[in-house]
Amino acid sequence: MAAVEEAQFWQAIGILIKNYHALNKKIFEVVITQVKKQQDGRLCESSAEELSMSLKEDPNKRTCTVFTIGFKLLPKKLGDNILGTGIVDFEKCFYECQFASDSIEDFSVRLIEGQFQLESKSNPNWLEFVLRPKLLSWSQSRQDESKVKSLGLVNVERYNDLYKELKQRHSQRLLEHWKTAKESTDPLKFIYEDLAIAAYLIVLWSQTQSEPKAFADLGCGNGLLVHVLNAEGYKGYGYDIRKRKLWSLYPPETQKSLIEKAVEPNNFRLDFPDVDWLIGNHSDELSPWLPVLAGRLNINFFLLPCCPYELSGAKFRRRNTKISAYQDFFLYVTQVSHECGYEILQDRLKIPSTKRLALLGIKRKASKAIGDLEYFVQEELRKYKTRDAEIKLREKEEGVRNCTQVDKSIIDALVLKIFKLILDSNEDKWLGRLPMRQIAQALTKEELSGIKSECGGIKTLMRNKHEVFEFCAGDLIGIRTPKPTAALPQSHLTIKKRSCFFKLHHPLGCPLEDTECSFIH
Repeated sequence: MAAVEEAQFWQAIGILIKNYHALNKKIFEVVITQVKKQQDGRLCESSAEELSMSLKEDPNKRTCTVFTIGFKLLPKKLGDNILGTGIVDFEKCFYECQFASDSIEDFSVRLIEGQFQLESKSNPNWLEFVLRPKLLSWSQSRQDESKVKSLGLVNVERYNDLYKELKQRHSQRLLEHWKTAKESTDPLKFIYEDLAIAAYLIVLWSQTQSEPKAFADLGCGNGLLVHVLNAEGYKGYGYDIRKRKLWSLYPPETQKSLIEKAVEPNNFRLDFPDVDWLIGNHSDELSPWLPVLAGRLNINFFLLPCCPYELSGAKFRRRNTKISAYQDFFLYVTQVSHECGYEILQDRLKIPSTKRLALLGIKRKASKAIGDLEYFVQEELRKYKTRDAEIKLREKEEGVRNCTQVDKSIIDALVLKIFKLILDSNEDKWLGRLPMRQIAQALTKEELSGIKSECGGIKTLMRNKHEVFEFCAGDLIGIRTPKPTAALPQSHLTIKKRSCFFKLHHPLGCPLEDTECSFIH
């Protein structure tokens, strides 16, 4: 194992101090409450910023050798916060962590001869299989100072307390609504995500003294966020092009607040003059338009961008291929917000989604005229030769794009073609693996465009044929080895309705007997 240098050791400890929750799934966040430093033989007040600087400093330039840290661990479930103390000793290359709770083990970390030495009273497995791998990873990681800190604009303790309260008040009833409406989407993801966003907005509004007279959630979808905020005493409305099944299950007050109406950017008018906050919660094609619509009304906005689109409604065209597509789109929406005159705040939410970066426009420059905003919009549309009347963000009836609208013979031919490509990639006819890119390159443009327009692409096609293909590590696609019915969970067992693909097409046939296979032989 490579030796750990002292600078790497302190880098890992610096990350550990702020990220203990990465080592314990029961902890939501760490809040540093006090920092003291030992200087000239006495303890005096310091700060988290000074500690952070000392951890990065050249050892020969440090002016103090010991820091004492007080912190709170915020639990994910209802219960008291856990107090803790950390000691950083630069001379001994030593960090010790003690907790005022028997539920969490005290531990210490020391650097000896280039290796982490870990100690605790009774939890050696946690030290070796959780703490050590994290410390090694953190010691080698490159720190991105530009990365937006999670929940940087709100009081994390207040947010965590409110989020837990909202879960307790609303989650069970919302789960029942989901079952009644027979929604196919994952209830836990959507419920917990929107409860987290509601908690964030409530704390943010309180801290910034910008509570809305009324809000409007544009592209509100199932209306869940509107319902929760209404239930918590915040007046507001939701607009969407299509009514959802869940709407009819909400209380009458919320039902009145949900409006089935297309948001067409250049013709849209709010039905309620008291709205002073716009919300875009994963609002897809509306994302780049939200700052524009807010700017025209000179009101605040909260935006959680999701699927990337241009103002014209076309798919987003990359500006900077050196960063991820999501970061590229986020920068574009930030630019649009600046052009609309907003001084932008950014934050990273803690929600069950990969799209967690939020933009907030709370303060708009008085010098930014509406005429400048409209000129920018027209210039953007002109790039794509789009006139105002041609902007069409979404149809009222959503097309089905899950392979069910593609001719079965076309699907079967594509599946067989991909199957044979993978089959020929290895002498062992069950161990073939191919990268997704190589599979896509082997298909014609006509095959790719046809499948993409109707079912979302070749990856969706293969996911739908999960009895034939399996997704492996490294973006590789392989052939799934059939399992006997006895090895399948009870919920996966079905009455035999289809012929066995392997019996028909695999050169070695199906490895299972007729009685073991889930399909007809």
